[in-house]
Amino acid sequence: MTEPHTGCFHCGQPVPPNGQWVLEVLGEGRRFCCAGCEAVARTIVDNGLADYYRHRTAPGRQGRESSPGLPEGLELFDREDMQRSFVRDGGRWREASLILEEVRCAACLWLSERHLRSQPGVLDVDMDFTGARARVRWDPAVTRLSTVLAAIGEIGYTAHPYDPAHRRELDRDQRRRSMSRIVFAAVLGMPVMQFSLATYVSDVDVHGQLPLWVELGRWCMLLAVTAILAYAGQEFFLGAWRDVRGGRLGMDVPIVAGLSAAWLGSLWGTVNATGEVYLDSIAMFVLFVLAARAYELRGRRTAAAALDRLARVTPEVARRVAPDGREERVAAVDLVPGERVRLRPGEVSAVDGVVVEGSSDFDESLLTGESRPVPKGPGARVVAGSCNREQPVELEVERVGPDSTAGEVGRLLERGLAARPRYTALAARAARWFVAVVLVAAAATAATWLWLDPARALPHTIAVLIVTCPCALALATPVAVALGAGRLAAAGVLPLDMRVIETLARADTVALDKTGTLTDAGFTILRMELPGGEDRDGALAIATALERDSSHPLAEAFRASGIEADGAVTAVRMVPGKGVAGCRRGARWRLGTWEFAAGPTAPAAPLQGLLESWRDEGLTVCALARDGQPVALFGLSDGLRAGAPEMVRGLEVLGFRRPTVLSGDHPRAVRRVAGDLGLADARGGMTPADKLDWIRGQQAAGHRVVMVGDGLNDAPTLAAADASISFAAATRLAQYHSQLMLLTGDLAAIPGAVALARRTRRIVLQNLAWAGAYNLTAMPLAFMGLVPPWAAAIGMSVSSLLVVANAMRLRSGLEGAASTPFADGATAMAEPVIRGRPAP
Repeated sequence: MTEPHTGCFHCGQPVPPNGQWVLEVLGEGRRFCCAGCEAVARTIVDNGLADYYRHRTAPGRQGRESSPGLPEGLELFDREDMQRSFVRDGGRWREASLILEEVRCAACLWLSERHLRSQPGVLDVDMDFTGARARVRWDPAVTRLSTVLAAIGEIGYTAHPYDPAHRRELDRDQRRRSMSRIVFAAVLGMPVMQFSLATYVSDVDVHGQLPLWVELGRWCMLLAVTAILAYAGQEFFLGAWRDVRGGRLGMDVPIVAGLSAAWLGSLWGTVNATGEVYLDSIAMFVLFVLAARAYELRGRRTAAAALDRLARVTPEVARRVAPDGREERVAAVDLVPGERVRLRPGEVSAVDGVVVEGSSDFDESLLTGESRPVPKGPGARVVAGSCNREQPVELEVERVGPDSTAGEVGRLLERGLAARPRYTALAARAARWFVAVVLVAAAATAATWLWLDPARALPHTIAVLIVTCPCALALATPVAVALGAGRLAAAGVLPLDMRVIETLARADTVALDKTGTLTDAGFTILRMELPGGEDRDGALAIATALERDSSHPLAEAFRASGIEADGAVTAVRMVPGKGVAGCRRGARWRLGTWEFAAGPTAPAAPLQGLLESWRDEGLTVCALARDGQPVALFGLSDGLRAGAPEMVRGLEVLGFRRPTVLSGDHPRAVRRVAGDLGLADARGGMTPADKLDWIRGQQAAGHRVVMVGDGLNDAPTLAAADASISFAAATRLAQYHSQLMLLTGDLAAIPGAVALARRTRRIVLQNLAWAGAYNLTAMPLAFMGLVPPWAAAIGMSVSSLLVVANAMRLRSGLEGAASTPFADGATAMAEPVIRGRPAP
């Protein structure tokens, strides 16, 4: 059906009476005023951005010719309204996540990355093989997004703005094309194999001529195989052409060389009715490689889907509430901070916001992996991706789209994948050089056998070209690492640096901070003593002022006291591991440990007894002093963080040494918490330098250390440890030096992360060992003539299949562990011996 109105669907201008420009958009035929508007609309639709027309508030600009040197329609992506949903604006830079089409191997991404980095104004490029994604950052003062997209097109690839829905459409199209080619190759391959079986039992006559029916059979096979190469095998030739044009040796190059040599040799044998033909090997090879690549694609898409999960949790539309209370559905990207949105039961929040009206329970499992509902009332923060379970609520928008928590988590995960384990980088480099080695070996094979036995030179050369499998080497690590990252993220453990897979898998020692790590951040003031004669509210006001901007868990207890901070306190500075200091009306004030606040002098006997009794109760003691004289003493209490006992038991099952607690708190308070967990090695009163010395001492003794911490004073130890873990609520500095982030704060996730890291590393090493052993064995055997071309075709395909199938084992539950599905089909990690409650 064609839209009845007379205005151009794109720009709103009148449509000429004889206008013939019609295109289906959003399920209806739309009319356009000119070919330019139709071309722009077609570009929008073809790139999966048709929702632009659903949510736009004004007509677009009239279509026109593209700038010189730019393909038609790419300028569309330079418009701010188009970039709003997928471009992050950092002021002096902009960043976009793109999907690349026609990517067949890791070398394709290497070429794209190298080419993009050479473009003026491109600041940074990260590539993800499993999802065929590119994260590009550029300087808008030097270049434009359309120029970046055109640069990708120059080397034979097509780039689109990243969108999970568009990716699914591309995947469906690719699967459809792949299946049609496999079916085509199979249908035409069957008569080829039948003719071949018949000719195997025939023989030449006394004059050296083939029987007539064999000659006819060869011609029929030649036609069928030519059709197979032209349609089913076209992706090999297109890929090889792209590789050669780009000045690199990709994995399609030896395939095409082998197929071409086999086809030309078969053509010669068919035309001259003599010698061997390899048409059955060609048909078999094309079919098996297509099947292997289809399975590879499935594995890569499975891994990409685990990572796309973070992008799928937030809806594209929201219910905006106007000042008069009227509700309207708008695109989520059109919301701005300060506006209100209404969230009905069962709906997922598209924004980060604050509850301003109503109360309800929220399910945050889609983002964090934690299935227990979290109650939220007025003033509580709701993150994008949270599902409202019970009552309608209204939120005030704080952050939208790429700036939301879900967007930030997705970016952190992308950057974590960009930091690949050492053996992954080595395998990628080896795969790039391996193709050149294959071609040199094929040339050597041809030269050797032309000298020894010319009749056997061609089949042996073909076998060398197609038996080797650089695909297996290139696939050995990316699929497994991406699946591992997706499993971690689904369990609420965000990998910030995937190099942690190697270090965490080999670690044997764990060091734990106490405050805010083993204990939760919910400190409360249970005791207070005023030896200096200061009134209670005055002391709390000064303490609150000193802790006003602190991120230490103890600071929240003072800010929650209900006493307004003393505005006269100035020059506040924090001393990691000791406390905080400031000035008030000429006096120096300190809050922290007794030694930091009051100096090395021991407290008087009555105070000493009080402090000892508080510490016997397990309280953390803070002293407030003015010019070195104690004014107030505070006894604060905190409880164990969720999952701490399960973490200790789980690490013991995994073979770790008993964890060590490293804390700046008083040794007695540290021993009390460690005793609750059954830990004998508890070290209190430590400065950041002391903790750092302990970690380096363990490393010098041959141990690999995992550090878990959350505070400012933990940053040096997190950076020095072999593997480091922090929390989503930790300080930015602690997160910066961490490789894993616990989104839920549940320590019981740590043993599961270790077990998954070990399994991922084991599978990657198995894949590398298989790929290396296969290629090192198959190439010499083919060189010696012990592998015929048909066996080479089977071996090459099976090698790729085994590597991907082995990596796909990471989809299943951990060995010896339970595995239960999330709401979206992802799996959570849980070990019965680790968790004391069912996994979400």
